[in-house]
Amino acid sequence: MTQPESIYILIPVHDRKAITLACLEQLDQQENLQRYRVVVIDDGSTDGTAEAIQRLYPTVFLLQGDGNLWWTGAIKKGMEYAYEQGADFFIWLNDDTLPSSGCIPAIVNECVQSSNKIVAAQCYASSNFEMPTYGGQKKRFLSVELFHTPRNQAIACDCMSGNLVCLPRSIVDKIGYPPSDRLPHCLADIVYTWEAKKAGYELKVLGNATATCAFNPLEEGWASSAISMEKRWRLITSPKSNLYPSAYWNYCKSFYGSLAFIPFIQVYFRLVLFTIARWVLPLSWLKTMKALKQRILS
Repeated sequence: MTQPESIYILIPVHDRKAITLACLEQLDQQENLQRYRVVVIDDGSTDGTAEAIQRLYPTVFLLQGDGNLWWTGAIKKGMEYAYEQGADFFIWLNDDTLPSSGCIPAIVNECVQSSNKIVAAQCYASSNFEMPTYGGQKKRFLSVELFHTPRNQAIACDCMSGNLVCLPRSIVDKIGYPPSDRLPHCLADIVYTWEAKKAGYELKVLGNATATCAFNPLEEGWASSAISMEKRWRLITSPKSNLYPSAYWNYCKSFYGSLAFIPFIQVYFRLVLFTIARWVLPLSWLKTMKALKQRILS
């Protein structure tokens, strides 16, 4: 039988001390710091994150990075440590994701029922649980789309956002660790869980396992975000962007194989067209057009 001490919560962090401490406080209030092993992978923070954790939460184990791990490297480092310690399950938890009471035990209990199951929580933008954000995703022909798992439902999916996910130890033996060399930050969670599904794992989102996490502004629709297109173009050179070319190419290859060049070229072509549209039309017009399109499609 799986013991709580063989379950490791892995939290990658970098230079956002207040957010990290809020996450640990939430875990502490729910007694998850006492129930599970909690590992924070601090990727070279310079804002006193590590010192604050050591002072306030001495039971939390700290792994240090040099600032170049990014999300995938940090999660990989945490998984390697937990694997060596004999972990039966890994829980990915982003520090801006606050699990509701009972959320983590719920996804763990679901995972424990099967040796080849990966389980995610359903995230919402706020604690009123009205606007869903991260969770499961479905693969279409040449796209991957987020979907909402309502309360009292559990829905199978093709891949997952990595905000709050429970994975079994066996995944390392079957497919290795997340690909930090190919996908240093964005899209690694989606590709890794997709590769796990192809290896035979069942992926499921629990609607009753809820958490709060607002959308990353960089991941909002181009017509919904106040971020300028000029800034988006500059950010393409950073691994923090979903359109970081080398990472996006590896993402396309994983999902679409020999057709990878189609969605790869398409997204940058759309970015050019939308940039022109933002120059010509007010953002309010574009938002209205997007809303109209969504009504028509629905």
